[in-house]
Amino acid sequence: MIETAKLTAVVFALGGSLAWASPAPVHATDTTATKAAVRKSEARDAAARDAQRLAAWAFNSRDHAGLPSIVVDKVNARAFAYDRKGGLIRATPVLIGMGRGDTIPSGIMQMDMYLTKPSQRITPAGRFFAEEAPNEHGKRVLWVYDEGGIAIHKLPEKRTKQRRHERIVSANPDDHRITYGCINVPPAFYDQVVHPHFRGKGGMVYVLPEKTTLKAVFKSYDSEIAGASLLQSSRELQPAEVRPF
Repeated sequence: MIETAKLTAVVFALGGSLAWASPAPVHATDTTATKAAVRKSEARDAAARDAQRLAAWAFNSRDHAGLPSIVVDKVNARAFAYDRKGGLIRATPVLIGMGRGDTIPSGIMQMDMYLTKPSQRITPAGRFFAEEAPNEHGKRVLWVYDEGGIAIHKLPEKRTKQRRHERIVSANPDDHRITYGCINVPPAFYDQVVHPHFRGKGGMVYVLPEKTTLKAVFKSYDSEIAGASLLQSSRELQPAEVRPF
């Protein structure tokens, strides 16, 4: 048997003869893909923490004005609904705009939305006072950014070519980017959470940024106030409580 510190090959007996088998080489593309996956995972973890911090800040600073609130985490395609006292009601997967960004491009509101480019179909980040009212089809929706035509509404009842029903239950947040900017939620979430809590007086909707910091979007955001814990952290939510349908 040959012994040398410089050899990493392994000797195998093949058909009575010896053959050298070296470990599979690590390609640069594999390393690049791994690094990209790590960066994406870290970004998702950071966004999840930001969602918790923002909710804590909103209630501890009374920025929510004593109203129910929804925090939308675009990076993870999740939304968290809180009651007036800061208690977590329910979390849900959501569908959001195809485009990545935090502001609606100028001129988009003067365009037919069906003629916009996918990159222009952005769910804007920000703090919004949201009220429930009918849309142009007479269906009840929660208007988040009325001037921009952005609302939280139910997933379409019928199956679509965009496969929205399949996308909303996908474990990959990238699959959830399919709307023109509105936030789609499961019908049960809208009927059991949004409508009961937001009808009448409305509430606050906080859409987290994905291209900039919380402070850049929420000017009065204070990380020290955000450090205080909520009555129920989103990390305490049990899987059984997350009901997509």
